[in-house]
Amino acid sequence: MNFYSSFAAYYESVFPFSQPVYDFLRRTLPTPPATVLDIGCGTGHYAGALAKDGFDATGIDLDPAMIAYARKHYPAASFHTLDMRAITTLGGAFAAAFCIGNTAAHLPHAAFARFLDDVRKAVTPDGAWILQVMNWDYVLTQTAVALPLITANGDVIFERHYRDISAERVTFETRLLVGGVEIFADATPLYPLPSAEIIALHTARGFRLAAHQGSYDGNPFDPAQFSANIFAFTKS
Repeated sequence: MNFYSSFAAYYESVFPFSQPVYDFLRRTLPTPPATVLDIGCGTGHYAGALAKDGFDATGIDLDPAMIAYARKHYPAASFHTLDMRAITTLGGAFAAAFCIGNTAAHLPHAAFARFLDDVRKAVTPDGAWILQVMNWDYVLTQTAVALPLITANGDVIFERHYRDISAERVTFETRLLVGGVEIFADATPLYPLPSAEIIALHTARGFRLAAHQGSYDGNPFDPAQFSANIFAFTKS
């Protein structure tokens, strides 16, 4: 069983539904019943909430345990076990798409560029595209970064660290403890891109930057501060 399958049973506790995230999505996405694609949906709570609010929502995730949870708990949305690099196999076009939670950082740089080509094919003209990754501008100035400790339900502890930081890749170390017992420990590569390069890659593909901020609460993006890196684009 891989890291994400091991994590599926605890995902909702560690990364619960966030109202600020959902409010940002609703402000940025078109109005229902627009077709929306959640890329890297995890256990599906955002796609599920969008479907409940009248959107034609589809979620994809590479891990079958995540998708099984999503299908069971959010039946109004459609879910598929699918690699983000295969979104064009879904067919059709979406009025909007989003990929949040630093999911896209799992793609090596060349694969990320090809992924953006596929996003452009998948989104209709004037469609919305939301991308959230880590503020790599900040991380790349550090030798190591300890992300904030996540605790839940009184006995769940999720530890996260960035190690071996370079412009080419970063090692993302995670450890989950429940009741003091280690459920898993994992190290996986991530591929950092500074914000200016992310914007340039989108501009080259005909995306127009509509918003760029450091948090879902609307804080401005500051490359010198530890934060998220949230982009909203419109396909020209």
